[in-house]
Amino acid sequence: MPWLMAAHIGSLALWCAGLFLLPGLFAAHAGVEDPAAFKRLRTMSRFTYIAIASPGAVLTIVSGTALVAVSDLLGDWLVLKLTLVTAMTGFHVYCGRLLRLLGMHPGLRAPRWLRLLTLVPALLVPLVLWTVLDKPALLARAV
Repeated sequence: MPWLMAAHIGSLALWCAGLFLLPGLFAAHAGVEDPAAFKRLRTMSRFTYIAIASPGAVLTIVSGTALVAVSDLLGDWLVLKLTLVTAMTGFHVYCGRLLRLLGMHPGLRAPRWLRLLTLVPALLVPLVLWTVLDKPALLARAV
């Protein structure tokens, strides 16, 4: 089971790194006018999404599901954690949609707005870590 936990933590680190990096790469799309530089930036964005963030997401979810299946890790906190992971997955899918749209329309969004997207993983990632490390009791127990 330690190897499964290590796989889960490592893949979560990859996924989170990708989610933090993508909004910055998206914001840079709007400022690039040189076609060669735009192509390089587009390649970096696609690589980050396809080769780093997406495999990290899949491995995190698969290893997390396996951890729940092989251990007695149940509780109120797990519902919160799964809700937060669902939100991270939604953000991941949204980044994929933005990647596609920015490829077709480079000036689609203002860079400032895209930089603000970094706040999403900046909020979700610490909340997931707090939920796992603290395992808060969320529901009041009936006496």
